[in-house]
Amino acid sequence: MLIKKVFLLIVLVLAMDSAIAQQNGPKRKISNTNSAPIRSFLNMFSLNVSTGYGASFYSHDISDVGIIQKGADSVFIFDNTFVVSDPIQTGYNNWFNNPQAHQNIPLNPGDFLLSTDTVTVTYRAKGHSVPINGSLQFGFDRYRIGIGASYEIQTVSRFSPNVLKNDLLPFKPNFSTTTMSRYYIMFGGEVIRTLRHMLVIDARVGRYNLSKKNFNPDVIKKGIYFNLGVVFERSLSEYFRVYLRPSYEFKSYTVTIPETNYQILNNMPAFYINLGVVLKFPELRKCPVNKCRTQIDHVHGSRQYRSKVHPMWKWQDPDYGQNYPKLIKYKGKNKRKLNPY
Repeated sequence: MLIKKVFLLIVLVLAMDSAIAQQNGPKRKISNTNSAPIRSFLNMFSLNVSTGYGASFYSHDISDVGIIQKGADSVFIFDNTFVVSDPIQTGYNNWFNNPQAHQNIPLNPGDFLLSTDTVTVTYRAKGHSVPINGSLQFGFDRYRIGIGASYEIQTVSRFSPNVLKNDLLPFKPNFSTTTMSRYYIMFGGEVIRTLRHMLVIDARVGRYNLSKKNFNPDVIKKGIYFNLGVVFERSLSEYFRVYLRPSYEFKSYTVTIPETNYQILNNMPAFYINLGVVLKFPELRKCPVNKCRTQIDHVHGSRQYRSKVHPMWKWQDPDYGQNYPKLIKYKGKNKRKLNPY
């Protein structure tokens, strides 16, 4: 009896499946051109371009040397291993980017001397930048990998000490504007995805280059940098997206004072907020028929095409209301009329 009931249930399911298939009708097979597999592969790549704003936070510590303050923007570090003499034999300024040696620095009554053997002086400054970024990304499932490069123009403010602020005055680097370039690899994954929106967490790891005009490469040793960001994306079409990416970056470099073994570690963490666009290669060719005004993906002969009436920033295969979410009678001057028609 049980076997009979199971058999009848299987027959009923097969009958329902056959009825649904007949109701929907046979599906037409569409054979694209020979380049369709290539287009499908290229569609997995995206070109990302962005710009925005960056805020850098420079800091470095001075310890185990002497500091002599000779008025505003005139501060030197020197080896105070031995007894300080007048004049100081050798002192260095511009230790942030390009240390310069000065011989026989005189000691005047208004100068301030400090030994950092017992107290560490931390100098801090802020900078602002405008980054321009481009990357090529490959997406599979919910994951992304890619390569990219960026270029930015930076400004650097005065460096202020954290102690003895009445005696140690802020000093200004010997430049106000500089540049920085980066080359990196990136990887990330989608955390949330809807029809129009995506939330992505990604990371960038790579090398950065400081301007040789302002930073002496002979005394600077750089490492890699690490950037962690959250991307808020909105799809305007299948092939065009806009995004907002706040991120935080970690990087540093070491300056070696010439003719000494003294090194200064400069930290340069930064916060960025980027606004950009994403372009994808269309998977379907544009419709070749001049008078065709079909808005959805459609067939001519045995090939499938995308709409030719829509630009890249509109859905090529729209659902109802996606391209025209508001009726004309509710737009512009008509929205103030009692009877727009």
